[in-house]
Amino acid sequence: MRLLRAREHKTMPWKNGLGVTHEVALEPSTVDGAQFLWRVSLATIKGSGPFSVFPGIDRSIVALKGNTVQLIVDGNPSPKLVALGTPFTFLGEAIVEAVNDGGETTDLNIMTLRDHATHVMKRLDLATVKTVTGKHDVSIIVFTERAQCVIEDRPLQAGAFDALVEIGFDDSVHITAENTAVAYLIGIDFKQPRSM
Repeated sequence: MRLLRAREHKTMPWKNGLGVTHEVALEPSTVDGAQFLWRVSLATIKGSGPFSVFPGIDRSIVALKGNTVQLIVDGNPSPKLVALGTPFTFLGEAIVEAVNDGGETTDLNIMTLRDHATHVMKRLDLATVKTVTGKHDVSIIVFTERAQCVIEDRPLQAGAFDALVEIGFDDSVHITAENTAVAYLIGIDFKQPRSM
């Protein structure tokens, strides 16, 4: 397991100037025309505007902090993205408009290549969840504030937007944090053997 620090995430400004993507981790794809098998990223939404279109991709998004954002998906309002709320899942080829009424919003995204991988994103209330065990081919924990992790008697101090990656199947992480702390667990599973 490795802890990826928020300051080390690769930063990519949006072409429209309305946001910035911070790439946390990805697995490149060997499928023609696909850039990744899966990708986890953080994004800062600075204003209203369209999302990029990703044909053949399944997506989930959740707001971590800042202003509430209304997503309009193929012309239909979705549940609003509220900080530390429930993840919302949609198709990458959907036409999505983000309506941000001022201020910035930081969100967490997971994308997987359809027909090759699936994902789940789960909210962890760290007041009640103290141990996380990997139950997927790939498991990742993204923290929203400081937390102490213990992995095989080795302590790690996580900060806001740090990500614990390479959690193997049945690996356990013991977490200590403030009673109000929230993290998000991402699980990725593969539909077929990957090329090595």
